[in-house]
Amino acid sequence: MARTVIDDYLDDLGTRLTGTWWERQAILAEIGDGLNDAVEHYRAQGLSLERASIAAIEEFGGPTVIAAEFVPVLSSKRIHRYGCTFTAIGPVIGVLWGTAALLGSFSAVPRSLTIAGLVLMGFAVVVGVPCTALAIASTGRASRVVRIPTRLAARALLVTATVSVFIDGTLLITLLTLLAEAPRDLVILPVTFGALVSITRISIAVTSVPRLGPARCAPALWTRPPA
Repeated sequence: MARTVIDDYLDDLGTRLTGTWWERQAILAEIGDGLNDAVEHYRAQGLSLERASIAAIEEFGGPTVIAAEFVPVLSSKRIHRYGCTFTAIGPVIGVLWGTAALLGSFSAVPRSLTIAGLVLMGFAVVVGVPCTALAIASTGRASRVVRIPTRLAARALLVTATVSVFIDGTLLITLLTLLAEAPRDLVILPVTFGALVSITRISIAVTSVPRLGPARCAPALWTRPPA
């Protein structure tokens, strides 16, 4: 079947939309149905298929305009997903590394460094937890009460990502140091699983930064709850 200007329009729009593949497909299907209805309307007025398609596209607006209109909704869903992911992973990391510490894996670390590290990570948690809660609340059902611009919710989650990288990076560097100097003190299972989960969270945090770029740079649009 020959391609139409509607097909080209939807392809262009698809490259500009953010969000998951499923979210993009749902939006494209919705826009496609609307365009087809508009085309039929213009054809009923006597226009050819090509001219009716062009008229329908002009009525809807360019792909850049349409994609921009979906930024708040798609960004809020993405922020909410990342926030919930960080919330779920955090306690797992705490339990695994905490178990490793209680079993003596970090006994070779000088007490002064242990205290300093705990203070810094405690401060990071105090900063990161409220930012995560704010990002989740402002993009979920609680957004009817917690109303902040999408870009601020994205920046709050960026703080969470930064804090996560700091905490996990500190733990992994400590682990590497102990592997070199006191490997016999390490308890294999909690340390191994703790390292794997920390690496996973670092990966999630690093990939979240560019994906939240459109939301962090967006105008002062208000977050909306996911459908």
